[in-house]
Amino acid sequence: MAANLPPEIGKILEGLFKKSAPSEGGDWIAEYVDFSETEAHDIPILRVNIKDEDMAGLLSKPMGQYSTLQTGPLGDYDDLENVCACLTEELDRYLSPYKGKTLLICGIGNRDSLADSIGPETAKRIFTHVPMKSTFEKLTVLAPGVSGATNINGGTQIASVASAIGAACVLLVDSTQCTDYSHLCRCIELTDAGIKIYHSGEELSPSTLGLPVISIGIPVAIRIQDLAPDIETSGQELLTISDIEAVVRRASLMIACAIMRVAYPELDHSASMMIADYSLL
Repeated sequence: MAANLPPEIGKILEGLFKKSAPSEGGDWIAEYVDFSETEAHDIPILRVNIKDEDMAGLLSKPMGQYSTLQTGPLGDYDDLENVCACLTEELDRYLSPYKGKTLLICGIGNRDSLADSIGPETAKRIFTHVPMKSTFEKLTVLAPGVSGATNINGGTQIASVASAIGAACVLLVDSTQCTDYSHLCRCIELTDAGIKIYHSGEELSPSTLGLPVISIGIPVAIRIQDLAPDIETSGQELLTISDIEAVVRRASLMIACAIMRVAYPELDHSASMMIADYSLL
């Protein structure tokens, strides 16, 4: 069982089994965390739902739902249809409770830093005035930038706009970092637990923004310390891959396509891709 989980979760659960000597089958663990593996459109999906605060503390992750779409190298995709379809369906699971209401989409990150630009690039690709019926009352797109450039806390901007438009949910899109090299630019992560901005440490979550938060993250960077623990560093240096430009383009296109298809179910893959590309012209 533990082998099917991300390494850090599997290791902790394995320790809990040994300490607690659970009954055969391990059904007791479902009281604290659910996990399952499935597949959609040939893309493996790992889902974890952390339901207990003590378990959240052990895993060093907030309570909530987590989905990992195990796509493989994102920079190598020419045919994006399967990944877009899988992401559309998984995102729809998270956004379904907020259909018929106002959705605020926020592209988090620094548009001037390539590896950190997936959020702003996605925001630029989303067209909010498609002439067909939407599943949401209103779509609004925001790219708040980074506090180093604006001198305004991102959370303050997001909370203010959300309040002004009466948003029922905030959908965040961001570049993230990982600790496992096998995840680097090779998966898409979704959660309803919020995110923490790496450099500033700012938390964007339901507790800080005051309303539900769904996030889509692409792990595009890893610390040198996680790759090579024996090398002396400050602990802040991050590495990414050489074809990060291709990853940013494909990831922002796929995420924008998925968001558009959740919002406008009549759109097929070709139409949503065309709109997402046309938005940059």
